[in-house]
Parts: sequence; structure tokens; C-alpha cells
Amino acid sequence: MSDLTPDEFEEQKYVDYFPKLETAYKRAFDEMNGTYDRELVHAIDQQVLSESEPFYEGDGEFTVELPDDPLDRLAAVQFEDDHARDVIDEHTDRICAHLRDQFDLGDEKA
Repeated sequence: MSDLTPDEFEEQKYVDYFPKLETAYKRAFDEMNGTYDRELVHAIDQQVLSESEPFYEGDGEFTVELPDDPLDRLAAVQFEDDHARDVIDEHTDRICAHLRDQFDLGDEKA
């Protein structure tokens, strides 16, 4: 179990923790790419998640803040809004789960 704090995560996420962030995002992408429409998953990854910001809230809980109007950012790919929102939500949920794994916080989330 980790002693990670929200302040420590914020201070170190793009310094010492960057490899863990990359791993979490990559694993979530790989899972999504094998489950959903490849074009939509790639568009979400490159046009939405590339501008996202992960946060550690404490108690084993991560969140991923998305840029404003994420659906408007998806260019050159056709999708239904509800489906795309669902895929984005699942993708961010998977990122958060992989972040918990990377920081040994899997058992802390209630």
C-alpha cells in the first residue's frame, strides 16, 4: 500500500511519476482499442485524452479531468454522442484503475 498524497502526486506527476502515468494511459488504451471501434478510440486518445489531466483525490481515488467540450474535439470520425460519451467515460475509468495499480492503491478504493 502506498503513502501517496494528493499534494505529492501533484508535485511529482510530471517528474518522478511520469512513467507510471504513461503506463496507466497506455494500458487503458490497449484495452479500449481491443474492445471498441479503433478509429473512435484513437481519436479519443489523441484529440481528448492528450489534453487531459490526472489528479489524485486521496483514499485510492483518481480522476481524469478532460478538456472542455471533448466531443467537439473529435474530428474526422463518425460517432453517436451517447456512444462516444460512454467510451470516453469507460476509458477514463480504466485509466483511473490503472493509476491505482501503478501506485499500489488498488485495495484502498472503497
